[in-house]
Amino acid sequence: MFRTVLAFPMLLFISFSAAGQAPGGYAYVVVGPVVVPQSDYTRWNGDFISVTGGGEGRVAGRFALGGDIGVLKPVTNQYAVAAGVASLSPAFHFVSKYSERKVDPFVNGGFSLLFGRGSGFAMHYGGGVNYWVQRRVGLRFEFRHYIWSPEAGELVHLVSFRFGLVLHAG
Repeated sequence: MFRTVLAFPMLLFISFSAAGQAPGGYAYVVVGPVVVPQSDYTRWNGDFISVTGGGEGRVAGRFALGGDIGVLKPVTNQYAVAAGVASLSPAFHFVSKYSERKVDPFVNGGFSLLFGRGSGFAMHYGGGVNYWVQRRVGLRFEFRHYIWSPEAGELVHLVSFRFGLVLHAG
């Protein structure tokens, strides 16, 4: 398990480097609220704030591979603890990487690693839009839903709304 936990952030780091060098690749920094609706798992009840950095590179046509890593900081629950989250996300963009359009909508999904006091794997899906203000600078708006099972039979849902800055590399 320790090797898996160590290998996952390394894969993310490699994906950040590849995204920054790939044609059509970009890096982003996003922040936003995370809501955990009524979990029986007390540590995850309440609201969190997320700060995340990541990157994405086009691998074929409209398909891309990205990764990000960030922190979830509790806001409303005194028993909650801060946790890290690292995600690996294949994505589909509805606009070609060669398009001159300012609006670039996308959907994504993949696997995440929640870590801090212990660790666990989660699945996530979502979507959003990159709005290119200039050729290499844009704004990112994204919805992401994490689904995690810390104990057999229970699901914890983390619903995230993220917004931030995106920088185009190529």
